[in-house]
Amino acid sequence: QEFKTADQDGEVYEFVPKSRQQEAMAWLQENTFATPTWMLDRAILDRTEGVGSVERIRRAQVNSLNQILSPERMGRVFENETVNGSDAYTAIELMSDLRNGIWSELRSGQTIDIYRRNLQRGYIERLNYLMTEEPSGRFGASIDVSQSDIRPLVRAELKNLRTQVRNGLSRTTDRMSRYHLEDAIERIDHILDPNN
Repeated sequence: QEFKTADQDGEVYEFVPKSRQQEAMAWLQENTFATPTWMLDRAILDRTEGVGSVERIRRAQVNSLNQILSPERMGRVFENETVNGSDAYTAIELMSDLRNGIWSELRSGQTIDIYRRNLQRGYIERLNYLMTEEPSGRFGASIDVSQSDIRPLVRAELKNLRTQVRNGLSRTTDRMSRYHLEDAIERIDHILDPNN
């Protein structure tokens, strides 16, 4: 939003270019969703706290994820796509980039550390929220999630993720990572078919 006075010409609202949004997503993956090893210096942590760093990082990462996947923000992404067509960073691209970044270990079979497991569970919980809740809007910009494109997109993402997790299981040798992925499949199945 460009803040202007009544006598200034031009648009007040301007969409961010697709390339800038893609750069922002790459930055988030590297600086917000990757395990922040720079914050995990045992020499410092052992002098300041006995426990708490795992939960503090989980909370910060999941809060950032929830802001990205807020109904209002997703509504703006759909609006941008509607107005700007192929020049827009689409909701499908956003969700795909987010999933592939947060679940990057599935392609390589590498061990999923506790910080990433927590973030991945937070991702599934946020998709569950988008599938089941009807949030009340603030600032007069409420999105009717049940009648928007959010739920069909989230349902497709859950199915894509379930397939990727199943494929990733065959590449994972770490026991805790395997337990986590098996649990992820159960959680996704419950969201997609809660009565089964």
